[in-house]
Amino acid sequence: MMRRGMVLLALVAASAFAWGADPGVEDDRVVFGQSAVFTGPNRNLGIQYRAGLLAAFEERNAEGGVAGRSLELLSLDDGYEPDLAAANAERFVAGNEVFAVIGAVGTPTARRIAPILRTAQIPFVGPFTGADFVRDAERFPEVLNLRTGYLQEIELLVDHMLELGMTRFGIIYQDDAFGRTVLANYKTVLDRHEMPILAKSAYTRNSHAVHTSLFSLEKADLEAILIVGSYAAGAEIINLANSLGHTYTMASLSFAPSYELVQEIDEPSERIIMTEVMPSVDNLELEVVRSFRSAMAMLPEDALEGRRAHEVALEGYILGRFVISVLERIDGDWTREAFVATARSAEPVLIDDWELAFEPGSSAGTGFIRLIDFGVYASTAEE
Repeated sequence: MMRRGMVLLALVAASAFAWGADPGVEDDRVVFGQSAVFTGPNRNLGIQYRAGLLAAFEERNAEGGVAGRSLELLSLDDGYEPDLAAANAERFVAGNEVFAVIGAVGTPTARRIAPILRTAQIPFVGPFTGADFVRDAERFPEVLNLRTGYLQEIELLVDHMLELGMTRFGIIYQDDAFGRTVLANYKTVLDRHEMPILAKSAYTRNSHAVHTSLFSLEKADLEAILIVGSYAAGAEIINLANSLGHTYTMASLSFAPSYELVQEIDEPSERIIMTEVMPSVDNLELEVVRSFRSAMAMLPEDALEGRRAHEVALEGYILGRFVISVLERIDGDWTREAFVATARSAEPVLIDDWELAFEPGSSAGTGFIRLIDFGVYASTAEE
């Protein structure tokens, strides 16, 4: 039995060598790894992101794959916990079974994954975070980031609140790499306007015990509060503020998707604003949205566990299409080095009518942002 297993391993190795390809690439398939959150209070982020990726892969597999190879995704749950994410990354490295790691969710998890993959020289593509470190091509050359940075999102939010006449700013943030990154970005933007953060408070990741963080800001007489965290925590803070009669304008970033957030908010209003870094999934004027909706219809009914596909799934679909585009453009053997070099080529990549482009020295593929005022949900609840 052992000899037979060794022969099989030798055949696989010989096949990969014959193709001149790296691990994860075989004659008939290419395998990608994913570490994301599929359990706990933020599970819908991972479920949506994975569903969009699978939709892009299945759409292409129905056409025969890429160069005769089917696209496969090996997804592991990290619960939005850095230690579990690091363990998953170590497994991908040790198992030598994936070509690249794609579709991670969150800053604290990505921060632990990135150094492990850098050492192993495995591409790390499309982490669901706008933190500065994933946009630094010199520090993390294997990272390919497709979303707008948190700094740019905060600039838009602050400019909007200043236009509304607000001058007293505070922040409630998740006490980890994500929250501290955004806190620094928030201070940078407010410093440009010579305005301080008058009050700040933090809470523990994956915790529902967020009420104290709001109470600690009450004496600061704030007008605007930036909430940095998941949709579950953000909704609890917003609901508590409304129940206590506070009239803060409360802002949130794209990590807490508008669809998920509005499901949890008791009283949506124009005093709740947030950024999204994807177009609306209802914008049928965009070809990429039409393609996305068509591809999602091909997935099994349980892929989203009964929920509506929203902008996170669209982001996953665009990521999947981007990965496919890079594979198609590789000139020669499918190696990890060739994948990253091809992805960073000077020419923009069009996913239907959605453009991605990497400037020299940057890992940022897009700068798209839109602002959402939750007053649009005030009279009609989302289905």
